[in-house]
Amino acid sequence: MQLHLVLPGLLWPGASAFSPVSGLELPALARLLGGGQHRIAGFEPLDRQLARLFGLTADPLPLAALRRRGEPHLPPPGAATHWLCADPVNLSFAREHLLLHEFREYELDGDEATELVAALNETFADLGRFEMCAPTRWYLRLAAPTRVTLYPLNDVAGRPVKHFLPEGDDARLWQRTMNEAQMLLHNHPLSRAREEAGHRTVNSVWFWGAGAIETTPKTGFAAVQTLDPLSAGLARAAGLEPAAPDVAAALKEDTLVVLDALLKPSQRFDLESWRDALGALERNWFAPLADALRAGRLHTLKLSAPGDRGSLELVVRASDRWKFWRKPLDFDALLKSLAPPPTALPTASAGGAPRQADQ
Repeated sequence: MQLHLVLPGLLWPGASAFSPVSGLELPALARLLGGGQHRIAGFEPLDRQLARLFGLTADPLPLAALRRRGEPHLPPPGAATHWLCADPVNLSFAREHLLLHEFREYELDGDEATELVAALNETFADLGRFEMCAPTRWYLRLAAPTRVTLYPLNDVAGRPVKHFLPEGDDARLWQRTMNEAQMLLHNHPLSRAREEAGHRTVNSVWFWGAGAIETTPKTGFAAVQTLDPLSAGLARAAGLEPAAPDVAAALKEDTLVVLDALLKPSQRFDLESWRDALGALERNWFAPLADALRAGRLHTLKLSAPGDRGSLELVVRASDRWKFWRKPLDFDALLKSLAPPPTALPTASAGGAPRQADQ
């Protein structure tokens, strides 16, 4: 029996002058890292890694159609339907740049989202129909396919929008639509009310993930556990009904588990929330999985952790427990090994000419 654990956000982003795990007790994670074989693979976006686990390698991927299929409590849409993600965002100026910011789950309520989506449908009926599946997850069911390259929201959040504008045959259509949506939402009475209340306004939508599901995903796993709509959509398209993550159930059959509790805190550099989530993973997942490997109840554990500098890939087998010479690998040491070496500063030689500091 094998279990594949996908943990986006496990690798704290960027190089830090401090240790993000300082003071955290993570003995089970250290046992897993030291007991198996690990490597740092090249960078690959999370959505492409998830799709590859289901045999999808097309470029571009129909991410909106897949995520929409994974929305809970909703009937699955037709496979041939073309979709766009049309997520609510806030645009603000920082110096000379227009930056995009996504909303946290608690920042919008369902009534607000419903009202704004209704306004979009009144204005853009010719493009298709907007849907609100969650306050921060909106979609556009397209009236006709589109030929455009759009960038996922995760790639754009916190960055200048000008570097991620639509490209391709229909680029002008979607650039114009984004501009018109900005005007509509900026002038909406709800936006003025939010601004007066001191809340961030929904002043734009971000379109991404265009396409329809033309290739049926496939997987060798007997079960998929996730709360992430994209992963759930991949599972449903492959004929599996995803379940909520549960370590006891995951140890009963070959299971793919996607845990994204670390993803948003890492993207927002919310260190406190990230540390809290990592501590919970140590108690609820790393410790039980390490015990299951030691007892032989789990044959193989694979762990994938996509990050901004590369992806950690770990394989631990039950047979590794007999390799007594392997020692736990501290997670802090692993993170430090990923940071670039410090730059050597020039020092003055006796003659006054600069020389490189001794290594």
